[in-house]
Amino acid sequence: MAEDVIVAIDGGPASNAAVDWMLDRARTATLSVELTTVVELDWAPAGGPEDDFHIVYERALSEAGRRVDEAAPTLRKTSVVRRGSPVEELIRASTRADLLVIGTNKRTGFLAGAVYGTLPLRLAAHARCPLVVVPANWTRSDGPVVAGAEDDRSSDVALDFAAREAARLGRGLVIVHAWTIPATLGLDDGSIVPFDALQEAHEEILALAAGRIRAAHPGLEVAPVLEQGPAAPTLVEASQMAALLVVGTHGRGAVAGLILGSVSHDVLLNMPCPIAVVPRPAPPPVTAM
Repeated sequence: MAEDVIVAIDGGPASNAAVDWMLDRARTATLSVELTTVVELDWAPAGGPEDDFHIVYERALSEAGRRVDEAAPTLRKTSVVRRGSPVEELIRASTRADLLVIGTNKRTGFLAGAVYGTLPLRLAAHARCPLVVVPANWTRSDGPVVAGAEDDRSSDVALDFAAREAARLGRGLVIVHAWTIPATLGLDDGSIVPFDALQEAHEEILALAAGRIRAAHPGLEVAPVLEQGPAAPTLVEASQMAALLVVGTHGRGAVAGLILGSVSHDVLLNMPCPIAVVPRPAPPPVTAM
């Protein structure tokens, strides 16, 4: 069955990188691709005719389609122009996709609502399918897939996604678990911090996560890595040569930063490689008794 992939297009180098990443994926997966651009109706260049401005979006979409046709002429694709808020339209599109792919850079693009800046963070917090954010300077890497393991089972969905990606690519999977000494432990009462006991507890957390993945993917090379320190810098450092870094979200709520989680937020601001943000599944509905 083909994987439904949506690639956001804004005509800049970031979305070009997103298209290139998708084309690379098409080498090892069967894809059905939608190239989409969002015309933000609330904004247009001062003094510029609105219709002319819309042509810029359509031209960017057409150019992306041409690049796909040249690189992968048999790839099934469609091109869609959406109108509205880029965040809202892409979140809506994600409800029927298996993967949403966007590019990112910190430079100012020529389209309002272009795929850079805060858009990846907002999409990562609310997308209904895994979101892959591709840096504008992306080049193909033969490195492993890296994923972060949390203290609890909240990262299981992200780890499962990472394992499937590693198996698809024929790469190893590096599972990173970072731990710190709780700030309130032993500060006021003069007690000795049980360092060895804490480390052993986190070693067990990592071993359980790695064991579960090995059992589900017997042929996959899994390398567990335990590090003491903040999680986000540890993951960024571990992913410098990675093909993909996979992180999870903390579910959905009222505040985007809390939904996404500080670790995912921070790695998206310090991207060492493409990052996949995998949402946790929605809890089952509560049935009235």
